[in-house]
Amino acid sequence: MPITTSHFNLTNGVRQRIVNALGMAQHVCIHNHEHSSSVNEFIGGSDVTTSNGIHAQSTLTSQITIGPDDELYAVADGNAELHVLIVKQD
Repeated sequence: MPITTSHFNLTNGVRQRIVNALGMAQHVCIHNHEHSSSVNEFIGGSDVTTSNGIHAQSTLTSQITIGPDDELYAVADGNAELHVLIVKQD
């Protein structure tokens, strides 16, 4: 089970792919690293916005498993940092 980590600098209102599609399930840990700002981060599919995404609460780590060939995106309502750990379920 290969493990990878990434850090993303999200730009206000710009959707960014944070997990690429693979032919296997992926267990994903997402950490909203905004400790001192009031910026909100959201995750979802390729159509995620700050209105329809799932809120990634500040300073907490959330977990999600995505299926084979699925991708995960993030967007923020300001400039923010997001950390991602992926465990490939091969």
